[in-house]
Amino acid sequence: MPARPLLVLPAATPTSRPKGGGGAPKIFSPTFASQTQRFSPTFRRLQDVLKSGSDLELRNDPASIAPERALVFEVAGSITDIQEAVKKIRGLEFLIEEECVIDPDERFAYVDGRKETLGQRREDQQIAGRLYVAMPDTAALQQLVSLWDKWEKKIQLPLGFAPWKNLFVLLRDIRPWGIADRIPDETIEYWRDKIAETSTGMIRTEIELWFSLNETKQRRASNDVISLARSCGGQLIDHSVIPEIGYEGMLLDLPATEIARLVNREAVHLAVSDPIMYLRPQSSCIFPTHIEPVSPGAPVGAVDFVSTAPIAALLDGVPIQMHRLLEGRLIVDDPDDLSSRSTVESRVHGTQMASLVIHGDRNVAEEPIRRPLYVRPVMYASSGQDNEHPHPDKLLIDVIFRAIKRIKEGDSEGEATAPSVFLVNMSLGDSRRPFCGPMSPWGRALDYLAETYSILFLVSAGNILSPLRISRFTSWTEFEDATPEDRESSVLIAMFENKAFRTLLSPAEALNVITVGAWHEDAIADRTRTRNIFPFTGATLPNLSSAQGLGHRKVVKPEIHLPGGREPVRFTRAGGGELTIAPVTVTGSQFGLRTAGPGERGSLSTEALTAGTSAATALATRAAHKIFDALMDRTNGSMHADMPPRFYAVVVKALLVHRARWSDVSEQIEELYGPVGQGKDSVRRDNVSRVLGFGRPTIEESLECSENRATLVGYGELYAEGANLYRIPLPPCLARTKEPRAITITLSWFSPINPRHQAYRAAQLEAGSIAKLNESVGVERSSDQPSHHAARRGSVFHVRYTGERAVAFIDDGHLLLRVWCLEKAGNVDQPVKYGLAVTIESGLGLPIYEEVRSRLAVPVPVTT
Repeated sequence: MPARPLLVLPAATPTSRPKGGGGAPKIFSPTFASQTQRFSPTFRRLQDVLKSGSDLELRNDPASIAPERALVFEVAGSITDIQEAVKKIRGLEFLIEEECVIDPDERFAYVDGRKETLGQRREDQQIAGRLYVAMPDTAALQQLVSLWDKWEKKIQLPLGFAPWKNLFVLLRDIRPWGIADRIPDETIEYWRDKIAETSTGMIRTEIELWFSLNETKQRRASNDVISLARSCGGQLIDHSVIPEIGYEGMLLDLPATEIARLVNREAVHLAVSDPIMYLRPQSSCIFPTHIEPVSPGAPVGAVDFVSTAPIAALLDGVPIQMHRLLEGRLIVDDPDDLSSRSTVESRVHGTQMASLVIHGDRNVAEEPIRRPLYVRPVMYASSGQDNEHPHPDKLLIDVIFRAIKRIKEGDSEGEATAPSVFLVNMSLGDSRRPFCGPMSPWGRALDYLAETYSILFLVSAGNILSPLRISRFTSWTEFEDATPEDRESSVLIAMFENKAFRTLLSPAEALNVITVGAWHEDAIADRTRTRNIFPFTGATLPNLSSAQGLGHRKVVKPEIHLPGGREPVRFTRAGGGELTIAPVTVTGSQFGLRTAGPGERGSLSTEALTAGTSAATALATRAAHKIFDALMDRTNGSMHADMPPRFYAVVVKALLVHRARWSDVSEQIEELYGPVGQGKDSVRRDNVSRVLGFGRPTIEESLECSENRATLVGYGELYAEGANLYRIPLPPCLARTKEPRAITITLSWFSPINPRHQAYRAAQLEAGSIAKLNESVGVERSSDQPSHHAARRGSVFHVRYTGERAVAFIDDGHLLLRVWCLEKAGNVDQPVKYGLAVTIESGLGLPIYEEVRSRLAVPVPVTT
């Protein structure tokens, strides 16, 4: 069958903003109620302060909250319930939400929403939630804390405070921002381990400072922190200021004796210093080095490039450039000279990721990409026994930021090293910084770089290798003997109960990137010799180790999943009426993706298996590369070869997500996770999205059309409050017939960011039909996908409509699709680039493609 190229969307017509489509954020009204005269003097003072002009800026400015003006609300209930309560109290607005865990007690516990245990108190389950609130000045903060103290002591609140009672009953504590926030729990845990290793030496620590636009104030704060570190015997190792993302960080060596005092959260200078926002372990990406070689795969052909200009870059470990699968296919740019620090036998991760981008899974036997891969090493290992890691004397975020600027615009050493690159693979994640609500500096950096340089970052969700408690089983034997279905449901329930510990690894929460999870899938043909236990019944779920969403402000994350090996689980512990399991991390020859790898005695032909989200992300980068090549392939009748380069990344981003769908297991997850009841659909689907994202895309369907499927691709630019209208021809064979049909719409963009605004995302884009689709095309929004709220939160709008209603087409048989742009975090003073993909499909045998193609203004030739 001849290939059918993707079609070109007809040119858009600029229009005004659609009625009812939203608009710029409304100005916040800082009043509590109309009954001011009934409030106590204390509360009037609080209200008066909140009315001051400065509070609007402060409340919208999480990056510049002064510690003395920040309150922490520790939530002992549903975050959703808290948000509903706050809506009834004018004058309060949350800045950031952090997923923390709190032990239940006699006052607070989850109420089970599952059918079989509906209404039961789950005092065995920890409670998640911490919210930060900005106050206009210290007086307002102190007065609100005073109100809370009265509530805690059961002193009656002044008349008119009913809304506050509804809020207070859902809280565990209200307290000023302080040492407990400055030193997160994961930092304490890390420090304890380091102190056990060296009680008298130095411990490397990363510090993030509050950022100020006032350079003099910022410089004074920096000097104060450096002086504090030196006064306790510490030393400055690295220092970075990135004004574009509101970041300043330092890498310090601090004495273990001082760290021990910080572990106890004593009020030492570094713990209470106002300029310091966070003290954290040094950012690191650590990967195991053990690999087990497998028999060599099929030979590869000679290098046959269609262009020597790379479009994809790999930021990773040092690869083996002369490996038979990589020789002549890499452009390695190593300005930090990590190659000289890295032994050949230790070059595991970079070699494997480069192999996957170029060749894919060698067990599948696909053609290599036909352009060189640009590689910038950012990790190394000095021996085969060491884990690959970033340079210990540099801040990783600064290394990444400089690497991208070097690629796109050059640095002090010369001009841009690979200006044609618009795909960047980052199979990296900060193992010491799990996402917990606020956007990480690394995430902010990727968002800024994506929008500034029109780069699509492909980022791994991260691998969570910690043990998982399975409450439904008490022994490994019982787990082994269970039916596959029972094992699957028990593991899914355990994943949900421990979701606060299985979050994304930063920077996977970034807004403008595509985050990739690992699907429980590979192409290993013979597994007859294995005794491994697989937690899931088939290739319908992510791996147990694949980190889960949601992302910042509940954005759907990971957006997509691709094969990451059919990962088994192992026994770790049993006792106390429950079983503990963990993912198997050594692939051996029983699961995973076949790649190039280092061998013994300098072998340059060794192959091995790898697995996890890193591998899945490399496959996503390869898929994006193939999508672009299909768009540019004139020999296949493509009419996209004249696309301006500034739109490459957003169009590929849209097509990468476009054929993603939930698997059949979504119904099972929705039933297991709940909550039950009317009006909870969005919450249930958010819970499914946490696991599945938008789903596992069928990449082959993003490359070309079929007889019964037509995909149209377009692109454009919009200023805030602007809109474009597309007239998409519908196939006549679907008019007035009950033939099942589906329409999928995917819109992607790179939003400018405002780190100094609560909303963070400056531009929200959306696409929708002018006419009601159930009346004009006979389709309705499908239920097996993220909720309509979730679809609008990120930088990808992806929605699928299905139906079989017989209707007469209107608008001369066209779907009138409007794309519009709204401001969400201050002024958007530049046009926002977007990519758009629309697919119309139906049952086999219907000539959807030919009928849509023939109705386009510019017919697209098809090769024979």
